[in-house]
Amino acid sequence: MPRLVVVDHSNNDTAAVASIEDLAECTASVDARIETVLQGVMAQRRSVVVALDYVTVLGSGVKANCWSLAEAAGHDGQGRMQGLLGAYRWDWTRLRDQLPGLAAAWIPDSPPDLIGPGIAIDETAQLKKGEATACVAPQHAGCTGTVENCVTTVFCAYVTANGQAWVDFDVYMPQRWASDAARRRAAGIPDELPFATKPQLAMNQLDRQVAAGSPARWVAFDEVYGRSEPLRTKAAEHGLAYVGIIPCDYQIRLPSGAAIRADQAVPDAVFERRSAGNGSKGPRYSDWAMTATAVQGQYLLIRRLLSRPDSYTFYLCWAPPDRPATMTYFITIAGRRWPVETTFETGKDVFGWDQTQVRSRDGICRHTALAALAQLRAAAIRNTITGSITLPADTDTDTDTDNGTSDTSTATGSDGGDGGDGGAVSDADLQIPLGDAPVPVRAGQPCPPELGPIKLSIAETTRLTGLAACHAKGLIARARLAFALRWSLRRRLHQARARWHHYSTRLQAVTDTG
Repeated sequence: MPRLVVVDHSNNDTAAVASIEDLAECTASVDARIETVLQGVMAQRRSVVVALDYVTVLGSGVKANCWSLAEAAGHDGQGRMQGLLGAYRWDWTRLRDQLPGLAAAWIPDSPPDLIGPGIAIDETAQLKKGEATACVAPQHAGCTGTVENCVTTVFCAYVTANGQAWVDFDVYMPQRWASDAARRRAAGIPDELPFATKPQLAMNQLDRQVAAGSPARWVAFDEVYGRSEPLRTKAAEHGLAYVGIIPCDYQIRLPSGAAIRADQAVPDAVFERRSAGNGSKGPRYSDWAMTATAVQGQYLLIRRLLSRPDSYTFYLCWAPPDRPATMTYFITIAGRRWPVETTFETGKDVFGWDQTQVRSRDGICRHTALAALAQLRAAAIRNTITGSITLPADTDTDTDTDNGTSDTSTATGSDGGDGGDGGAVSDADLQIPLGDAPVPVRAGQPCPPELGPIKLSIAETTRLTGLAACHAKGLIARARLAFALRWSLRRRLHQARARWHHYSTRLQAVTDTG
C-alpha cells in the first residue's frame, strides 16, 4: 500500500499525496497479479514474460504495433511480440474469461450508489485500408458516423461509480465473410464459427458475464441493441435491469392494449427536469418522462434535450421486482451507458487498441484481450495508489523500488534536459497529489483561486506509471522526473479549472431554461 501523506492547502482542504516510490510499489504489486493471471492462461514461461511486457508497454506513448512495442520493452527484435500475437500457443478466450473477475476486484463500487455496478454494451471500429484483415468490410463505423472499411468489435464494459473497463468482446463477422470459406481460412476464422448478429454477440457476452459471477445488476445499450427483444429478454432472464435506446418508430404496447409508436407517447408525457449524472462538462440535465407498457415491470422512458426541445430519445426500461422501478433509477442507468464510450477513448488514444497491424482473427482478439488487461491494470494502479482498493500482501515479488534511485549519476545527464533551474530536487518535488478538485454546486459560483488538481485519469496514471518505472531503474534523473511531475500537475490543474467553468456554464444553462 502507498504511504499516504496528508498536506494542508491554502484553501483549507486536505489532500493525500504519494511519492513516486509509492507508485512504483503499487505498480509492481499489480503487475505481480497480472503475471499470475497470465500464468494461468499461458503454459510457456516465455509467453508469460512477453505478454507482461506487451501489457506494460501499451500506453507508453508508442504506436501499438509489434516493432514499436518491442523497442519500448527493450527487446532485441520484434519477433517475440509478433509471436505473442501469432505463433505462440495460447487461448485468448481464457484471458477474456479472466477479465470480469479482475474488474470486480479492481474497480470498486460506492456503497451508497443507487444502482450498483453494471454492464454497458456498445461497438466501435478499427478503420482499415485493405481487404485482407479478418472481418473487414464496408459497414457503419460509430467512431466516424459514416460507412467505412473497418473491423467492428462489440464490447462489454463493466461500469461502476468509480470507473469502467472492458470485460468482454467479440469481433463481428459480416455476412460476406461468413459465407466465404476460402476467405475465412486465409484469415484464420474457424469453420465452426457461425454468423451472429451484434445483438446475438451481446447476448453471448451477457451469458459469459453471469457465468463468471459478475456482480453487475443492470445493463445499458444503444439503439442497435435496444430494439432487440431477445436481448432484452435475455437480460431479464439473468435478473439484470435494462435501459436500452429504441428508435422513435418502435412499436410499444400500452397497458390498455393499444399499440403506438414510441414518439406517439410524447403529447401525453409529463416531463420533469432531472440529471442523468455528472459528465466531463457538468451535470447532464434533460427533461424526462416515463410511462408504463403492457409488459410487467417495463416502462417507456423519454428524454428531451434542453438545448433542442424538439429532440427526443426513447428508452425501453425494465427492473426486477426487487429493484426500485422509478424514473430516478432508470435515468441513472441511462447515464451510466456513456462510460463505455470512455473505454473506447482510452482504449484507442491511450492503449492503441486500433493501431495493431495484425490481420488474422486470432491476432486481433489476442491484441484486444491484452489491451483490455492493460486498461484494467491502469485502473488497478490508480485505485490502489488512491486507497480505493487494497491488494493482498505480495510475498513472492520483490517490490523494492529504491534500487538505482539514490544515485542519480546513473541517469542520463545532470538535469535531464528539462529546461529547469538545475537546482536540488527534494522529495516533496517527487510527490503526486491524489485528491480531486471540487466542482460548483450552483450557477455563478466563482472558481476558487487555489483550486486543486483533478483526480488521476487513466491516461495520467499511465504516464506516471511509466515515469515511476524509469525512476526505479535509474533511467531518469531526479531533476527530469520533477520536471515531468510538474507538467503532470499542470495538466491536472488546468483540467480542474476547465471542468469548473464547464460545470458553471452547464448549471447556468439549466437556470436560464427554467
